[in-house]
Order: sequence, then structure tokens, then C-alpha cells
Amino acid sequence: MGTMLDTAGDPAATFRGLSFDAIAAYANGRYANYAAARKAFPRLRCLEIDVSGAGVGNTGDFEPGDMSYDHAGRWAAGRLAAGVWRPVVYFSVSNWQAVMSSLQASGVARSDVRIWTAHYNGREHLCTPACNRNVTGTADATQWASPIQPGTLPAIYAHRNLDVSKTNDGFWGVQPAAPQFQRELKVGSRGHPVEIWQQQMRLRGWHIVVNGAFDASCETVCRAFQKEKGLKVTGTVNNDTWNAAWTEPITN
Repeated sequence: MGTMLDTAGDPAATFRGLSFDAIAAYANGRYANYAAARKAFPRLRCLEIDVSGAGVGNTGDFEPGDMSYDHAGRWAAGRLAAGVWRPVVYFSVSNWQAVMSSLQASGVARSDVRIWTAHYNGREHLCTPACNRNVTGTADATQWASPIQPGTLPAIYAHRNLDVSKTNDGFWGVQPAAPQFQRELKVGSRGHPVEIWQQQMRLRGWHIVVNGAFDASCETVCRAFQKEKGLKVTGTVNNDTWNAAWTEPITN
């Protein structure tokens, strides 16, 4: 399970000093802040929310003032056709049936999308039928705390304009297993293992050249990564550092 934050304000200032696994930000609308979020947290998982039906990003916002519930199916079908992996459909849990009906009408299966519900009860949870009698399954993520519902934000988030969500273990897809560790990588090392590690670090958001040669810049990235993950800082990719590149959560 993970914690995801979103805000209508400045992500960098609003989230400063907090611990979280992912963020969501607006691609359009009057609160558009996706570009700022990606700049502030370049290596963090981030949902890009479409509030106007422009057919962008990977998340659709279906609530009064944004897209209507009956548009959820068409929006999701369009994002799937564009190659988006399991687009996210966000809505208040009380509108579960309306959204599910829209998806079904457009030929979109429940397994084709990720369901992100809003249910502000101040308790970290994923929505199930226990939250609302119209719910017929379990949400993939639930926004459970928000300043718009007084008393739901825990003290750690007090006086911040942000919403807090819980995501399930599969929300971001299956994490690939680390390839088998073969040998330590250090300055001067060359070959395919170096290239594999460089590519994985680049996928995690580190600025690194994928060329199969472990140079001083690779050592710098390695040291920074080891420090970030609480590993022994050596600048050498040993077994623990190698595995961490695949198993440790991506942070900013």
C-alpha cells in the first residue's frame, strides 16, 4: 500500500517535509500544476489529471464542475486507445454505480481501469461495499482525507491544502524482479551488467548515460542513491545496491 498526495496549490511548497510515495497533479483547469509537480518531483510517480475532457494524461476527474459521470466510459476508452495503461477514473464513492454504468456502456472492463474514489472519513482505507451500498467491488485507491471535510486530515498534514489517498499494491503495476547480480560495478567497469544498471537508474529518473561504461558520473549517482536509500555509501554497486535499484520505492 502507498500514500499519494495532491493539491490545488504549489506541490513543492505544500508537500515539503512530508513522507509519501506518489503525487497527483492537474494537467488542465484553473489549478493546472502538473508541470510544476514534475519539476519539483522528477523521480516520483505522478498521476496527470484531466478535468476538462481534453483527452490528456492518465487520470480523469469526474465530479460536478469537471467531467460528468456519464462521460467516464468514453474518456477511459479514448485513453486506452491512445495506449495509456489502465487509465485512472476518479469520483466520489457515492457515484460508483453511475461511473460503472458509463464504463460498461463504452465497453470498458473494470480490469481495464484503476478506480480512485473519494471518501473523506478520516480513516486510511480503500473503498468497499462497507463504504456505500452501491459499491460492487474494491477501489484501487481512495482519497480519505481532505481540508474540505474538516477533521479528516491527521495532525501531520494540519494547515496544508492537500488531499491524502491510499493506493493498493498493484496501483502502479507489477515491479519487475531484479536481474541476477553478477559482479560489483565500480569506476572502470564495462559491459552488459553496467548497461542494465544504468538503464534501470535512468528509468528511476536519475540523470545517467546508458553506455555500458561505469565512470565518475555513475559513481556519483550510485553514492547519491545509496545515501537516499540508507545503504552503505561506497560508490560501488554491490549486491544490496543492485537489488535496491529494482525493489526500493522511487522517491523525489
